[in-house]
Amino acid sequence: MKRILIMSGILLWSALAAAEEIKVPYVKLENDFFAKPDPKAQEWNTIETTNISMLPQNITMPSLKEATIKNLSIQTLHNNKWIAIKLVWKDPTKNVHVESSEASDACAVQFPFGEAAKTSPFMGNKGAMVAILHWKGIWQNDIEKGYQQVKDLHPNTWVDTYRFGIQAAIDKKNPIAQPDRKTPVEELFAEGFGTLTTQPKQNATGSGVWENGEWNVVLARPLKSGDKNDPPLKAGSQTSLAFALWDGAAQNVGSRKNYAPWVPLILEKNR
Repeated sequence: MKRILIMSGILLWSALAAAEEIKVPYVKLENDFFAKPDPKAQEWNTIETTNISMLPQNITMPSLKEATIKNLSIQTLHNNKWIAIKLVWKDPTKNVHVESSEASDACAVQFPFGEAAKTSPFMGNKGAMVAILHWKGIWQNDIEKGYQQVKDLHPNTWVDTYRFGIQAAIDKKNPIAQPDRKTPVEELFAEGFGTLTTQPKQNATGSGVWENGEWNVVLARPLKSGDKNDPPLKAGSQTSLAFALWDGAAQNVGSRKNYAPWVPLILEKNR
């Protein structure tokens, strides 16, 4: 039954998104533009925007009945060495903490290793792996304002040790709990539900800015990193992207998310 539901979702989205296409223009830029991306850089002012409708993830549990974020705007560009993907969506609240009543705002972009038509947009499938760039507001806040601990959010909280809690996660270099994070983006790969894994080598960068009820986030990665876990990209070629958004105020976390399956992506050559 689950396979039938997944395939139905893929077919439904294929019909809805058939007219959508994201073009990635070549722009003569230094690699520094991608190494330290700025969502508000003036270079984005001339880039075409693609608007995509988001759907509630209801293929696996926990799920959403209705989308909590309904629309996503996308801009992309490359310089023959790097690709940058800008995501913009409306969000009236900035959620960059994790509490019992809220989660962190977040977004993700997914690349197929092979043909998108043979790869499930729901984190891939056996024999058809996907690579994912995942940005979180809490990680952005950690970089800008310092790593958050319980005492930072609740100054009157008292514990005698974190050794078997947060500190243990730090000691084990858990990618979720790192006080010296250099980028708010994590690279992962997956081959179906329940297989999401942090990539041993992290090549991606990114940055996010929230203002006036809107998130602007840029994710960037090399076209060819030499990493076996990064699908190589080439100017003049076509691939696809899938997207996910999480609204922390609506307690979106894990599979409880808004998504947009495969959308064709064309990397234009330098003219």
